[in-house]
Amino acid sequence: MEIKSGSIKVLDGLRDIVNQHRPYEFDNRRGKLYIYLKEPLRPYASGRTQYIIRVSFVKYVNFESDGVFVVPYQEDDGKQAYLYTTRLSPNKAKYFFPCFDNPQFEAVFKIRVYVTPPRPGIHFCNTTLVVADELNRQNFKDDSYGIIEYMPSPQIGVHQVGFHHSQFGNRQIKIGDDALVIWAQNSKLPNYNFILQFGKVLINMIHRYSMINRPLVNGQINIVAVPKNLNGYEIASWNLLTNSETRLAYINEYTSVKQMERTMFDLAQQLSRIWLGNPGEFMRTRWLEEWFKEGMATYFAYYYLTQHNHGEFKSMERLPLSIYGLQMKHRAMAVDWHHTTPALISFNRTLAIDIPSRYKELVTMKTASILWMVENWLGSEKFHQALIKYINLRRGHFITLADFMDSLDHDTVECLHQFFNGSTASRVLNSWFNHPGYPVVSVNVLRDRTPNAIQLKQRRFSFNNLNRMDSNYLIPISYVVQNNENCFNCHQPRFTIGQTYTFGENLNGGWIILNRNASGYYRVNYDDTTWHLIAKTLKENRFAIDELNRAQIVNDVLALYAAGDIREEIAMEVLDFLNVELSPTVWDAAINGFDLLKTEGAHITKIMYEEWQRYMQRKVSTIYKRLMDDIERRPEIRVFRSNIIEFACSIKHQPCLKDMWRIYGDHRKGKLRLNPDYRETCYYVVLNDVNGNLAAENFNNFEADDKARAEHKLREQNRFLFRIPMGQPRPLPIIMSTTSTTEASTTIHITPDCNKATRIVPIFVTIIGLVNLILR
Repeated sequence: MEIKSGSIKVLDGLRDIVNQHRPYEFDNRRGKLYIYLKEPLRPYASGRTQYIIRVSFVKYVNFESDGVFVVPYQEDDGKQAYLYTTRLSPNKAKYFFPCFDNPQFEAVFKIRVYVTPPRPGIHFCNTTLVVADELNRQNFKDDSYGIIEYMPSPQIGVHQVGFHHSQFGNRQIKIGDDALVIWAQNSKLPNYNFILQFGKVLINMIHRYSMINRPLVNGQINIVAVPKNLNGYEIASWNLLTNSETRLAYINEYTSVKQMERTMFDLAQQLSRIWLGNPGEFMRTRWLEEWFKEGMATYFAYYYLTQHNHGEFKSMERLPLSIYGLQMKHRAMAVDWHHTTPALISFNRTLAIDIPSRYKELVTMKTASILWMVENWLGSEKFHQALIKYINLRRGHFITLADFMDSLDHDTVECLHQFFNGSTASRVLNSWFNHPGYPVVSVNVLRDRTPNAIQLKQRRFSFNNLNRMDSNYLIPISYVVQNNENCFNCHQPRFTIGQTYTFGENLNGGWIILNRNASGYYRVNYDDTTWHLIAKTLKENRFAIDELNRAQIVNDVLALYAAGDIREEIAMEVLDFLNVELSPTVWDAAINGFDLLKTEGAHITKIMYEEWQRYMQRKVSTIYKRLMDDIERRPEIRVFRSNIIEFACSIKHQPCLKDMWRIYGDHRKGKLRLNPDYRETCYYVVLNDVNGNLAAENFNNFEADDKARAEHKLREQNRFLFRIPMGQPRPLPIIMSTTSTTEASTTIHITPDCNKATRIVPIFVTIIGLVNLILR
C-alpha cells in the first residue's frame, strides 16, 4: 500500500488539524498508519460535528496478495485474462485500505469506480460488483473514462467490504422479491444451472419456513465463480459471495457426487446465514454471539437439505433430520473430546470469521447437534414453532443466547411439572454450552430384582486419560427396551439426568438401549450382559432395533474400543452383523467410527489395527460387491457406493484394490472415462502404491481437488502408522486334542560300550497322549 503524499486530512468542520511538519508515518510491514495532529482530539458529543478523516492511497496487488488478489484464467478464445476480487478478513483488511484496528468497528462506505477505456497492455473489466447498489453511471463524451457511483453501503465492518472486477457474464433467477445471480465465464455459465436452481429451491424453502413475505437482502445476491481454490464462502458476506468454481459448477463428466454434496451444503449454510441476519436487510438483525449464529445456520443447512432430499420427496410434512443429524453429531464428536477443547461459551465475543479453523467443526457441528438433541427432547413441531416465532419477533433487533433460551422456555414448557426434576430447555442448553466435551453414560442393569434397576452414571468421554473425570451435563434421556409391553417411558421420555440416576423398568430378560433416535450428544456403554443381548438381536433380527440406533451403537462401540472402555471381543461380537447390513446410515456411522481408531490418543497398535482391517474386510465384502454390481444412479445410492468403495480400499480389501487399478488402467489407456465418484479412491490407491505416480496427469480443477484430498488422506494414514507402536501379538489359543489316552510297555536294548561288560537293562516307558499343542 502506498499513501499519497499530502492526501491525509483530519477535518474538524472545515479546519485541517494534521501536523504539517510531521503529518504521518506508515508501517507497511505491520499495516499501521500513524497520523500526527496539531491538537488533541476532543471526546465525542452528540451536539458537535464529528471528525472526518480523508486518505488517498494506492494498493498494489498480485496473485499472492492477502485479502485482495488477481486471479489469472483463460478466456474462451484462449487468451490470458485476469479478475480482481476481494476476500477480506478482519486481520487482512488493514492491508487493503487504512482502517481502524478494531474489527468490530463499522462504517458506511461510499464507493466510486473509474472505468478507463481499453488500451494495449491494460486489462479491461466489464463487470463491477460491490457491496452496494449502483446509483448512477457517467460516461464522458471523449470516451476517456467513465465513472460508476454506488449508493452508500449499509453500516458494515471493514472485512465485509467487497469488490469484484472481471469480464464475466451472468445468469439470474427471480424468487419473489429476491434475485440470485451467478457470475462466471460466458462459455461456462451452463455449468452453473444446477447451483442456480438449487438456490431457488432453498430460498423458497426459507420463505415457506419463515411464513412471512420478506426478502433475504435489500438487493440481489451475487455469487462469483472464482477459478482458484477457495474454501467455501466468506462468512460475513451477504450480497457478494465468492467461491471456488469447483464448489459451484456441476459437470456430469467431472463432478463427483461428494463434490455435489459439498456444493449443496455450502450454499445452504450461506443462505441460512444471510436469512438469520445481514447488513442488507431492511431492518438489520444482529446476533450478539456469532458462534451461536454459525451453529444455527449449520443446523438450518442440514434441515433444508433434509427437506430437499435431492428433490425426490414431495411431502408437506416436516422430515426429521436423522441421517444428516447423525453426520453432524459424529463430526462434532470427533474433535470435541480433547482436554484442550474449549466450551462453546468461550467464543462469546468473537467474530465468526475470527474463530480458528481448528474449531470450525466444533462451533458449527456441535452447536447444531445440541439444537437437534433439544428438538428431539421437546418434540420437533413444538421446537420449530418456537424457533421461527422467536426469529420473526426479533427481526431488526439484537438476538442473544440468553434471550433465545428464555423465549424457548416460554413457548415450550406448558406446565411446571411437565418435565421430571424441573428441567427446561434453557437449563439443558446452558449445561452443554458452558462445559467442554461430551459424556459417556455407563448403564448397569441390576437383573436380580423386580422391576429391574437401571443405574446410569456419566463421565466425560476421552480417548486418553487426561480428562476422564466425572461430569455433570444435564442429559435428556430417552430409551427403548426389547420387550416394551409394559415400558413406562419409552415413547416420549421427559427426564434428564445429572451425574448419576437410577430408575426402575421391567426388562423381562431383554436389553435396554439409551439415546432413542440417536439424537443425544453422548455415548452409551452397557454392562456385558446387555451388550451380549444387543449383539444377539443384531445378529438374529437387526430390524428389531431402529436404523438410527443401530448406527449409533456401531459408532459408540468403535469409539469405546478405541478409548479402551470395552474389550475387543465385545466390540467384534456387536459388529458381527455388519456383513448383512444394507443401510447407508449404519455403514456411514461404521466408517466414521473406524476412523476413530486413528485418533491420536486412541489405544491402538499396528498389530491391533491390522487385525481390525482384516475383520472389516470380511464385513464389507458383501455390501461392496452388491454396490459394485448395482447400476443405480440416484444421488443417495451414489454417495453410499462412493463411501463404501473409499472405505474398502482404505482397509486394503483386495477386490476393491484390483477394481480401482483396473478402472484407472482403462482410463489411462483411453478405454474408459474415469467415473468421478471413484476418482478420489483411484488416486489414493495409485498414490499408496510404491510404483504409483500421478505427476504426469493433466488435471482439471475437479480432478485436482480429488487428488489433493487423496494426498491429504494418504499423509494422515502414514502419519498415523508412523505414530502408533508396533504392539505384541496376542497369545495363540490352546486347542485340546481328541486323541485317547494310551499306555505301552517297551523293552529297550542299549548297545554296550566295548570297554564295559555287556548287560541288558529293561526300561518301561509310558506314553500318555493327553494334550497335543498345536501352534497356528
